[in-house]
Amino acid sequence: MGSGWHEWPLMIFTVFGQCVAGGFIVLALALLKGDLRAEAQQRVI
Repeated sequence: MGSGWHEWPLMIFTVFGQCVAGGFIVLALALLKGDLRAEAQQRVI
């Protein structure tokens, strides 16, 4: 059996993809919640 080095690109891509999706969800919730002032909201965007 091989050492599984061919799986690393898929694992890295999956982890980065999950980080991006999670960041998008957190950003969307922060913007939709509406507690931010217009100035703070502009800084987030």
